[in-house]
Amino acid sequence: MAFLIESVERLPPLDGIADEVTVHFPWGSLLAGLIAADPATLARLATLLEPGGELRMLISATARDRYAEIGPALLRSRSDRYASAGLALVESREAGPDDVAASRSSWAKRLGAGRSRPVVFARYRRVGS
Repeated sequence: MAFLIESVERLPPLDGIADEVTVHFPWGSLLAGLIAADPATLARLATLLEPGGELRMLISATARDRYAEIGPALLRSRSDRYASAGLALVESREAGPDDVAASRSSWAKRLGAGRSRPVVFARYRRVGS
């Protein structure tokens, strides 16, 4: 197991290195790229995954963050953009308290994620080569 902390724009070329990439409570350009389903952001994340690998995300954004509140339906509506980057939607749902607790994220605690603000869990599988 390896952990990498880096800006999505500065990811080194690590093609197919991971069977799972986990993103918990992103902010800045990563949050914007995931919500907008930005092709460059998604392509960088997808290339980290081996075929069949999974991208798992816990995302929370509200109007206070300068985003409309996101929910599972928003991510489902962008599934074609994720698919264009080789990421097939497997699951998109509201995250429960157990999902948030399992993340062990101190940032989630500060945000009040799962209590005073909604959290979405999404899972995508890398398709193709």
